[in-house]
Amino acid sequence: MAKKKSDGPTDILASAAMPNPVSGVMPQSPVPQPAMMPMGMAANPMATNPMAANPMFAMMQMMQNMMGASAAMPMGMGGMVDPSALPFANSAPAEDNDAGLDSDIIRPMLLKSRIKDQMGIAMGCVLDDLCLTNDRNHSLGGVPKGCTIALAGPPGKGKTRSSLAGLAKVALTGVPVAFVVAEEGFYNPPEFGRDDLCSRMTKIGMKATGLGEEEFAKKVLSNVFVMQSQYHRGKSWDDFVGKYRYLVEKENIRFVVIDSLNMLDPTRNRTADNLSALKTYNHEKGITCLCIGQIRDTGMPVGGEALMHTADVVFLVEELSLGSKEIADFWGGKYREKIEVVSAIKSVTTPILPYPIRTDRDPETGVMIAHAAQPKDYPVLPVR
Repeated sequence: MAKKKSDGPTDILASAAMPNPVSGVMPQSPVPQPAMMPMGMAANPMATNPMAANPMFAMMQMMQNMMGASAAMPMGMGGMVDPSALPFANSAPAEDNDAGLDSDIIRPMLLKSRIKDQMGIAMGCVLDDLCLTNDRNHSLGGVPKGCTIALAGPPGKGKTRSSLAGLAKVALTGVPVAFVVAEEGFYNPPEFGRDDLCSRMTKIGMKATGLGEEEFAKKVLSNVFVMQSQYHRGKSWDDFVGKYRYLVEKENIRFVVIDSLNMLDPTRNRTADNLSALKTYNHEKGITCLCIGQIRDTGMPVGGEALMHTADVVFLVEELSLGSKEIADFWGGKYREKIEVVSAIKSVTTPILPYPIRTDRDPETGVMIAHAAQPKDYPVLPVR
């Protein structure tokens, strides 16, 4: 009798499940039963392979394996590199024939005129008396030339007027100057009826220089450039930097007054950082820059100690309360009266007057001048 051909896997599974015709005993199943599995293994076959049960786990495991293999590779062949080392790891060394290689390297031994005496720019106000000559016996007679100066104080103390009078005096010498306006509008048509900043600058300058309007325009205003940087115009600090560089380099500006530094950045959170960048550029171009600043309720300038550390020179205008009769007698005032004083907090290029100067206001120009009642123990030193 011919052997019947198997119909396929179904016949195999069926025959495997039939009892032995001799013993009548069911054969063992090819699939292991739970009782036959090794201890610690679940009956669920998915439990034996966590990756099959959790695709996310499988992906994480694969990424960890790839990262481990990459970290083991040498640098330059896909290995992990400290981010701070990337400029050194990925950039090729400069070629020896690069013309710019030596541009940022200075050999002090090859320089001429290495030792210099700090020069001053006369402003015609009390600021001229705060920095001293190297012998400390004389006033410098001006603000330090080529430095970036911070002048901070409460409003209404004569900071802007003193700066405008100084701007006019410098322009009268033929030096191109710039006035950066950041707090108010500079010019209004006559029908507005406002004594605007342009009008005040002209009147203060005329009195400071003793010139009539037409002569003042020819000899002074011809050297004055006004740059508007009010933040209500939607200008950012970066916009200011672009225009500032354009004006300085086009007109060869050498003296700048900024009123005020704090208002150039609407956030007012990066005053010290902005001043640091401005100072570096001013040093490169030889610009003397007077930055008017505001103070907080604590008496510290906006920008705090960071600003005071950054500026080359810091002048601080303060109110001094005469809280006792002895102090009032010393300063030539009345008991409980408040007087105004100005101090040099620092200067990186000159010695400074070690005590404050009591200030008064010039009746014609409104600029800050030394008060007649300045204590004899705190003298204003003569100019050499």
